[in-house]
Amino acid sequence: MEKRSVKVAILDLYDGYENQGMRCIRTLLKEWAEANDLDVQSTEFNVRQKDELPDTSYDVYISSGGPGDPLKSRFEDWDIAWIRWLDNIVRWNKIQILQKKNMSSLFVIHFNWRAAISMQE
Repeated sequence: MEKRSVKVAILDLYDGYENQGMRCIRTLLKEWAEANDLDVQSTEFNVRQKDELPDTSYDVYISSGGPGDPLKSRFEDWDIAWIRWLDNIVRWNKIQILQKKNMSSLFVIHFNWRAAISMQE
């Protein structure tokens, strides 16, 4: 029997800094794939340094955190693009009934953190 394939986008917000977060995400994905007999195909996107963002063809999106004060980067090009991308994924999930995009708990935590900041303004 052929393994089910899952396409995962990992959004790296660490701005080139070495960190344990990305290592842990890779390890958890590998362990999850093995435990569930899945063929996980992951692609990493360097959001802050290269303005890379995934399209809507992925099944799961995982966004890391990142260094620095989020209020200082909110007007930077990468941050504006990331927020627009996030809004598009949220909009996609409101419209799509059968093809919702899965967002990991790391992603949801990051999203809630950003939403909390927006609510304070």
